[in-house]
Amino acid sequence: MPADGPLTGIEVLDLSLNLPGPYATSILRSLGASVTKIEPPRGDPARHMGELFDLVNRGKKSVVLDLKRDPDQAHLRSLVARADVLVEGFRPGVMARLGCGAAEALAQNPRLIWCSISAFGATGPRSGEPAHDLNTQALSGLCWLERDAAERPRPTVLPTADLGVALAAVAGINAALLGRARTGRGAILDAAMVDPAASFAAIWSRGVDPGATARAQFPANARPVARSFLRRLSRERLYALPHYGLFRCRDGAWLAIGVVDEDHFWRRLCAMLGIPGLGRLKLPMRMALGGMIRPLVAARVRSANRATWLARAGEADLPLTPVLSPDEARHDPQLAARGVFSSDGTPRAPVPGSSAIEDPAPALGAHTAEVLGGLSSPNAAR
Repeated sequence: MPADGPLTGIEVLDLSLNLPGPYATSILRSLGASVTKIEPPRGDPARHMGELFDLVNRGKKSVVLDLKRDPDQAHLRSLVARADVLVEGFRPGVMARLGCGAAEALAQNPRLIWCSISAFGATGPRSGEPAHDLNTQALSGLCWLERDAAERPRPTVLPTADLGVALAAVAGINAALLGRARTGRGAILDAAMVDPAASFAAIWSRGVDPGATARAQFPANARPVARSFLRRLSRERLYALPHYGLFRCRDGAWLAIGVVDEDHFWRRLCAMLGIPGLGRLKLPMRMALGGMIRPLVAARVRSANRATWLARAGEADLPLTPVLSPDEARHDPQLAARGVFSSDGTPRAPVPGSSAIEDPAPALGAHTAEVLGGLSSPNAAR
């Protein structure tokens, strides 16, 4: 059980499967809410994914209901009557066909916060279409931004749309709970995976016009080279800069150098790498000469081990960090100091005020008898 948190006393029904909804409700759990996971008789398909399932379902109760059967639909309505929040991850319209749509639920429980998570949301021409993270990344523009040097689009390795909509749902649910405290009324929230993905892509795709930038910042004789670089910059963003990226050290370890437009960091980096003369170059010239500067920086980094560079970077106050695997990151002193991981290596929810969940994920249906038995007790109603 997490320590008392800001959502202690809040009852959440989780009718979602796989990753987006369960990750959202795991964050609510880490903030103190009690989460009851409603699963079909065969269980959440993510149970076959082992540790991933465990990580996003720790500390929840599991109740098995066959929502195609009238008795279990009645059980669900009884649970909805005393819930504060309901999160569901079906396609729009499915819950209504199961006898418990949003409108019916709020008519029964006007204080309920109903949050639907789907690929495209409940409105628009694609609302009823099937889709997963890849489809929403593609539609949102993320795959276009991730395209490789041959201009081939590709998705992010992380399921960005799945994780993004989970955080968006948590923000919306908490805002709705705050609103309910003021008005006494619940809310219907329509969270679509494609929405945060499109927002991320739109924010990150703005601001680079190769032609205009070349004319504004470069002399005429440098503009053809500048335009070529700026086209890369429009695709790769910061990673096109010659001093922003991952570089291999002599011992085979990798180093992240995060110098962007800061002239003072560039001067210190050049001094540390033993190329102080290049420290006089301003950003436009560094951009234009990026094809020559990056190999030089890479060659200098390869001349020493990572520990040497990290020690020197600390003395020079430079933005350099080691490239760690997820397992290595669990033991990093900074992340340990922040309490990002619990003692067994489980990640804490990345939300301020959350606590580690020590209880394991529930066995399928482990709490069915307990929860349904409580529906008939005199004190069951909220």
